[in-house]
Amino acid sequence: MIAGTVALPHGISARPARASDKDFLAKLFRDNRDDLKALDAGQDFINMTIDMQLDAQVNGYGNTFPNAIYLILEKNGSRIGRVTLDIGPVELRLIDLNFIKKAQNKGYGSGIIQWIMKAAAQTQRPLVVPTRRDNVVFLSYLLNCGFQEDASISDEVNARLVWFPTRSEMNGSAEIKPRKAASGTV
Repeated sequence: MIAGTVALPHGISARPARASDKDFLAKLFRDNRDDLKALDAGQDFINMTIDMQLDAQVNGYGNTFPNAIYLILEKNGSRIGRVTLDIGPVELRLIDLNFIKKAQNKGYGSGIIQWIMKAAAQTQRPLVVPTRRDNVVFLSYLLNCGFQEDASISDEVNARLVWFPTRSEMNGSAEIKPRKAASGTV
């Protein structure tokens, strides 16, 4: 469990989410739901759908991932995003990584992924990252970092990607950096 503030790449820090972050998290969710905003429907229906999705996410994460940690990402004292991780007995899972619009496409996400990969290696766990197939840039980035698709749990819309740290990465004698995935399937 992270109790204080953790320094991350690109001058970003992470801290546990607090009750006072509720409005920020709701706005972050709403601002990044372009898929729902594009619905061919009235604005009231779209807003109601986004609110229902937010409620489902908040309640669903707690029920599905009881060991999850919720972190607020900050840069220069301002909240710029969030990351949600599930620390399971066998694997570390990235549940959600999201940035405000002004912080997107600046390389911050790749720095956070590298940090999570290091945490997975240090705890000797594989890292699982589910992603939508239409998120081509993120999917390509993960594959270039050595993630493999677990086809048994993936479907046409979502890919479940897994990264296995090497023995050298787990004992700290090798740097975590993009590499080819081990051969075979998950």
